[in-house]
Amino acid sequence: MRSSKGIQMSKNRFEAFSDGVFAIAITLLVLGFQPPKLTMVGDTAMTNTLLALWPQYLVYAATFVTVGIMWFNHYALFHHVHSVSYAALVSNLALLLFIAFLPFPTMLLGQYGLLASSVFFYALVMLLISLCFGVLHYVTKLQPGERGNIVGLLRSRTAWNTLGPAVYALAMALAFVSPLASVLLIAAIAIFYMLPSTVSSALASGAANAGDDRS
Repeated sequence: MRSSKGIQMSKNRFEAFSDGVFAIAITLLVLGFQPPKLTMVGDTAMTNTLLALWPQYLVYAATFVTVGIMWFNHYALFHHVHSVSYAALVSNLALLLFIAFLPFPTMLLGQYGLLASSVFFYALVMLLISLCFGVLHYVTKLQPGERGNIVGLLRSRTAWNTLGPAVYALAMALAFVSPLASVLLIAAIAIFYMLPSTVSSALASGAANAGDDRS
């Protein structure tokens, strides 16, 4: 794991662990759905109850797409590298910490509806995930032996990796005005990052970072 370039890990082991966390997190999302408790069993009651769960379907879809596109951009970021630096390992653990936590605020929204406080918490976790991914993106740009810093991180920001945190911060504020609009905004940014042009930008960024066989 240690080389002349410092502490590193093979990409295969790194990606296997990361993919496992992404897969578990995205699978746990469905556990937020609980069978409805009906006072009277019948087709009409069941239909009305299932339709009333539409906020839960919306949040589930937004979260699923967010985790999915985060996984895809994670793949794009490391597609062209062969080993992963210590800074990337630590940054990746921080990212996975919040990815694995995401089913919890999603479950809260599913069980209690679109409360302002719950939507704010949900958007906050999304913001933390986005910030962690930004840090991970930055450390992949560092040359072997180069130490990162806050100034360098801020200078590395682009429209591509700044839009997410800005939208999530806006969603946090919007939660107290219109929780539904806040969730729709989060869903919209997930769709944006899923667009082919956006994914191509992530792949191009990963290719640019791979010149020295490092991340």
